Amino acid sequence: MSSAPHDGDADAGRTDASAPDKTEARDAALDAVEPERLLDGEVEDTRHADDALHWAKVYAELLDFKRGLLGVAEQRVESMDEAAGDEVKKTDMKVLLAERERFERRLEFWRRRAQILQDQAGTPVG
Repeated sequence: MSSAPHDGDADAGRTDASAPDKTEARDAALDAVEPERLLDGEVEDTRHADDALHWAKVYAELLDFKRGLLGVAEQRVESMDEAAGDEVKKTDMKVLLAERERFERRLEFWRRRAQILQDQAGTPVG
């Protein structure tokens, strides 16, 4: 008798309504590691300090989230079977690290941009 899960058991822990199809999954993976990708609505040459502060906050939150995921992943991989751990290190960890680095760069960009715009306007950084 096989100990493999039944088809209905595969998604037992899933909380989302539906899994992405192959094209959506591929596009999301590529987007995740695109170093210069901007978020929807993000305009680098904004002339408004409030916009820059908004994006700095968004990227700070994303960076905090990604660091949390990396912390959990790093802890879990240490207790995994060697083959499973190797797979996580070759795939998931690389994606998480690339995303973290992108968020760090974007956060720094928006902090600098906010400072420049506030200096130009003569207002303090908020």
